[in-house]
This record gives sequence, C-alpha cells and structure tokens, in this order.
Amino acid sequence: MNLPLLAVRGRTTIVTRFSLFCFLIILTLNGCGENTTKGAQKKAPAPDTPVLAVSTIPQEWFARRVSGTCNEVSSTDRLRILTLVGPGQNPHSYEPGPKQMADLAAARAWVLSGTEFELSLKPKIEALFPNLRIINGTAGVRFRTLEAHDDGDVDHVDEGSLDRHTWLGQEPAKIMAGHILEACIAIDGDGTAYYQKNYEELIADIDQEFAELGIKLAPLRGRTVFVYHPAFGYFLDEFGITQEAVETGGKEPTPRVLNALIEKARREGAAAIFVQAQFPVASARTVAAAAGAVIAALDPLAPDWLANIRDMGDLLLKSLEEAKK
Repeated sequence: MNLPLLAVRGRTTIVTRFSLFCFLIILTLNGCGENTTKGAQKKAPAPDTPVLAVSTIPQEWFARRVSGTCNEVSSTDRLRILTLVGPGQNPHSYEPGPKQMADLAAARAWVLSGTEFELSLKPKIEALFPNLRIINGTAGVRFRTLEAHDDGDVDHVDEGSLDRHTWLGQEPAKIMAGHILEACIAIDGDGTAYYQKNYEELIADIDQEFAELGIKLAPLRGRTVFVYHPAFGYFLDEFGITQEAVETGGKEPTPRVLNALIEKARREGAAAIFVQAQFPVASARTVAAAAGAVIAALDPLAPDWLANIRDMGDLLLKSLEEAKK
C-alpha cells in the first residue's frame, strides 16, 4: 500500500508514520457497532453457533437488527443468518439449490416471509428436516387482497387472492420483527435480554420512520401510484395512496387493460411508472411512453429495509413534484 506523503522536506517521515498509525488503528475496529474488543481480530463464529434461516433479503435485515449480527461474519455473533432468496432472484419463482438445502439442514429455525415459493417448499422441508423449527413470520398480519383489472377476463387474476408483499407495511414489518425475536429466543435463550433490547429499538425506528413519512407524503393522499408489479400495496396503504399495477396475477395485461391503464395514467397526470429489477418491464414502458411518464426503479427487496422505506418515500414525493410541473 502506498501511503500519502506530504511534499515538504523534513516532514515526510513523520506524516508517513502518523498515517500508518491511523491505518492500524482503523484495522482494529472490527465490530458490528460500538461493541469492539481492543486488539481483537475478526474470526468466523464457532461451529456450534446457532443458524437462523430467513427467506428473503428484507427479512435478513430484520434478523440482523434483532440478533445484533454483523453483515460480515464475526466471532462476536450470537447467531448466523442464512438467507435463501439471493440478490436479483425472484421470490415468486425461487427454488433452492442443493447447497441451500444443505445449509438449511444446519439451521435451528426458519422464519417464513409469506411469499409464494414457501407454499410448496415448506411441506418438503418439514418432511426432510423434522427438527427444524418453522415460524410463520406473517402470523397476525391482516392481509390485503390484490387489485384485479376489470377486463372481463375472469381467468386473468384470481379475485380475492392474498397480497403477500407484507414486509413493506408498518404493522406487518413490526409483526415480522416480533416473530424473528421469537425465533432468536427459541434457539438462543441465553440472549433473550439482548434480543429484546434490539427488538424494542427496531420497533422505535420503524414507528419514527413511518411517522416522518406520514408528514412528508400527506400531499399524496388520495392519489394513484402506477407500478409494474403490485408489491407496494401495504406501504402505500399506510399513506392513503392507491396502487395501480400493470401486471396482476403474475400475468401481462391484455390489450384492453393496457389501453385502460394508459388512459388512467394520462388522467392522473402520472409522472412515473415504478418498476423493479426482478420483473420484465415492456408493458410498463408502453404505458409510460403513451402517458408521457418516465420509468423509475423501486426495489421492494433492497437489503437495507429502513433506508429503502425512506428512499421510496422520497422518490414518490419527487414524482408528485414532477407531475405538477
């Protein structure tokens, strides 16, 4: 490593040594926050460290907050977190590979997210790993139903089907955090007080963020937000905003529905159609182009849940400002 030098004769050695000293000090700060040990080196957890499995990346964020587990593996971790659906993968169509099945076999508990892939996977896992504690992370959630397009095609969407994108809503997120707390305590009872403290701090952060967003997004109440995939209903419901999805029931819209969406987007003065990386966006581009809107990305599966909630609010507010121009 080439350390920076000051081009002043007589001071070069002093500055170099000082820079090296600072660099070495930084290397010793290995912890996941303020809990660091002087001179400690980061090591892998002990082989018998309990493993907590979750299904999705947003759940992983909750699990790390409640368990106090670092993003990078550390010997100070009380638990190890295993996430099944990785970055860029679609939880609607996900299937675990052999390695993930082997990893899941080592887990003490698995907290479900409520997404579709779990419906077929859960019975198989129960048969293969009868000792694995499986916790329903959405137990207690009041599910909303997916909005259907009125196109006369009864097969286009399953009327009354449950909206399983629960984790972006305030109350469902707090419920998920509670079930993760339950899992942490179940597999590591000695850490109960620690996990409870982390959980309470997390709940406070969630409530504060939604309170602030409620003020910022008040001008959007009663408005319609256009999205490609209907993943944001629980989030938008918190602020009295209507979600209008291009795709419903996992299917592309019929030409009749597409034309109706275009007309509605024009009437509403939509400035943006929100899409996500896990889905194709050709139909969304068609609506956006015809309505004079732009394509903007929202990611319901972003790894930092709290920052993502804040970013979504900011992007929605920006779209409103653009629509007024």
